[in-house]
Amino acid sequence: MESTPANRSIGLVSLVCMVIGNMIGAGVYVSTSYALGALGDARLVMVAWAIGGVHAICGAIAYAALAKRVSLNGGEYVFLSRFVHPSVGFMAGWISIIAGFTAPIAAAGLVFGETILGAPQSTVQARVLATLWIAICAVFHSVNLRTGAWLNNAVVAIKFLGFTIFAFACAMFLMRLSPADGFTPALNQPWIASDYWGRFGEPEFLKVLLIQLFFIALSYTGFNASIYIAGEVPPRSVSRSMVLSCILVTATYLMLNTLFLMCDTKESIEAGRDTFVSGVAKNVGGVGLQWVMRITIALSSATSVLAMLAIGPRVIAQMSKDRLLPGFLSGQDPLDPSPSTPRLAIGLQALASCIIVWSASVLQMISYLGLTLTLCGAMATATLWIAYKDMHSRRAIAWWEHLALVVYIGGAMLLIAGAWIVKREQFYLCIGTFLSGLVVYGFAKCFQRDSKE
Repeated sequence: MESTPANRSIGLVSLVCMVIGNMIGAGVYVSTSYALGALGDARLVMVAWAIGGVHAICGAIAYAALAKRVSLNGGEYVFLSRFVHPSVGFMAGWISIIAGFTAPIAAAGLVFGETILGAPQSTVQARVLATLWIAICAVFHSVNLRTGAWLNNAVVAIKFLGFTIFAFACAMFLMRLSPADGFTPALNQPWIASDYWGRFGEPEFLKVLLIQLFFIALSYTGFNASIYIAGEVPPRSVSRSMVLSCILVTATYLMLNTLFLMCDTKESIEAGRDTFVSGVAKNVGGVGLQWVMRITIALSSATSVLAMLAIGPRVIAQMSKDRLLPGFLSGQDPLDPSPSTPRLAIGLQALASCIIVWSASVLQMISYLGLTLTLCGAMATATLWIAYKDMHSRRAIAWWEHLALVVYIGGAMLLIAGAWIVKREQFYLCIGTFLSGLVVYGFAKCFQRDSKE
């Protein structure tokens, strides 16, 4: 039975902010430097970001199609459990908890701490700051969903103010430039020109492009954030929030990367690596703008923690309601059928992430997360076809929803095939994560049977 609570907790604006907060993390401030070094042409970097955006928007449309027909908390776990098989659903839920939330929350917290301190690596002080921020976010979300959403809205607004200041400064910088300055930006030709398209026919280039798309795909994950709380908000707002947010984030990514590549040289951006944005900002507006972007990057990671701590525990709570995890984690009052705040699940999610914050291996996991989450998303959205009769009876599936599914699932399969060819280690890690979910499911079913006896 789908939940239809009378009192919905947050509206479309807060949902959009939650999705944006979940999507815009550290990836956009790092990936371009490595992509430019690998692809060699700034225009190809822009094409790669555009490809990632189109794929993510199609994924958002596919998830929106699911949200219109099934209004339940839990995301992929719910769809695959209800319409494919409980074991497949548990596997997806396990991936969501571990690869989708726990490790990324820890990584985002560490980036937040490192950026605030200007530390080149995860120092003790950076780990302390990460732990404190995760704890603060958990406290706000434990009050209720609306309270956590208000904090997230405020931080997202400040983050976009930082983007606006940076864009204005870049516009002024570009207006002041003259040929006499001898400055050659990385992007010195229109990226929509067609003189470089011939490279897409080169097999070796396509392999390099696929590798870069693995990392760019991670920057676009999170567009499905609002579907994890679909049982607590209006279904129409859930579907709209994902599509609107994904379009806005794609436009933001393309705008930021255009400015990055037009306001610094190719050599400087490649040499900057993880901190290249700081170099671009200093080149454009000196130390003042450098600090603005430093704060903006820190806030990007801060909102990632906020958003993921709001939605990750909902997966734990839903699995608890289905008796696949201990029942006390659901936070549900047996006498009240309406959704409640899963405070223990929030605490557990925060604690698990804090434990990983103090582990040296968390950043090593990041390279395969985009691949794992994209495959999990493709499986979930395929539910529209797997359970076509049921889904179509709830609401006719439109042609554009079918088209979005084709593009999103096709792109996911291409990434998997590419991983087998050029990123074999990430491929095995991805498959291993899925298999570990099935193993844990077996133990969960044994526990479930024992508790009944």
